[in-house]
Amino acid sequence: MSMVRIGVLKERADRRVTVLAPAGVEKLKDKAEIRVQRDAGRSAGFTNAAYEAAGATLVDTAEEVMENSDILLSYDHHYEGGAINGNKTFIGTFNFLWTPENVERYLRPGVSAFSLDLIPRSTLAQAMDVLSSVGSISGYQAVLLAAERSLATVPMITSAGGTLRPAQFLVMGAGVAGLQAIATARRLGAVVKAYDVRAASKEEVQSLGATFIEVGGAVADSKGTGYASQQSDEFLKKIRDRIFEETSKADVVITTARVPGRKAPLLLTEEMVNGMKPGAVVVDIAAATGGNCALTQADKVVMHNEVTILGPSSIECSCAHSTSFLLSNNYVAFIEYMLKHQEKLAEDPILKSTLVVQNGKSVNERIMALKAAVN
Repeated sequence: MSMVRIGVLKERADRRVTVLAPAGVEKLKDKAEIRVQRDAGRSAGFTNAAYEAAGATLVDTAEEVMENSDILLSYDHHYEGGAINGNKTFIGTFNFLWTPENVERYLRPGVSAFSLDLIPRSTLAQAMDVLSSVGSISGYQAVLLAAERSLATVPMITSAGGTLRPAQFLVMGAGVAGLQAIATARRLGAVVKAYDVRAASKEEVQSLGATFIEVGGAVADSKGTGYASQQSDEFLKKIRDRIFEETSKADVVITTARVPGRKAPLLLTEEMVNGMKPGAVVVDIAAATGGNCALTQADKVVMHNEVTILGPSSIECSCAHSTSFLLSNNYVAFIEYMLKHQEKLAEDPILKSTLVVQNGKSVNERIMALKAAVN
């Protein structure tokens, strides 16, 4: 029986990441024939020679990879819905909850698609959790980006000219990205405060040496998804009133709050930005889904009343080597799991959650419900 054929597609130039590192090829080569599009890993620091040494075959074009592979790996979408030979399974981080219209391109006979951003937050699926991997890097990079843009030093510095106080950081959202931002800012010597609608985050925030801002009346995560729940407008206003006090003192504000399938909640209003001190920096890593700051423009630098507002939509790609290392481990874990459990596709909680299209038909309940609500 012939082995499954896995193809790795090269991402667009601004992405820089790859979803299968040479070390990932090493782990999968006994289970599959692996074809890698030439230079797929170069922007992330992985050479073509490294892929060949690991056991992969280099292929010149994306078309060749698609034609000669059964499973196609990528970060973003590469298939546009054209004619395709044989059965193909696409595995990526396709973000269908934010762009459900992109499901249409996969509705072709023989085409299946798994989106790893739909991985459930469970112990069994932990090794496959791409959002946690990306979140960790995003939080880390947000602090470095803020430190670079800030007019003030982050740690306390004592010199012949006097003592510089440590920078005041405010982190909004204490999920994976927020906690990593807190940890990184604390390591650099900042004084950090943090807010999250989930009261359960308090202990984690405090364990990292930050102060947790408490605002009562939040809607709890009753479904146990591990993500923030959608909050009422009244409660969001209550948050903003409290946060207004904190933003006026902050040198840096990092916002990370996202709700799957919905526009990012507005946490930082124009009025709050107007109240911030000149030279302050906002890094909004929810920019890809509308942003937490009213003035955020995705992938642009906005100057407003001498406050710098940054909205990187793919901040994880600026640390491409490390991000690719983590993504590769996630993808390998998922592929190994899928190959082992594919006969129980309809019953398996991980595969069922991530399968969006099966043999040309839309099958994911979350995505279908979202599309129905839009229509």
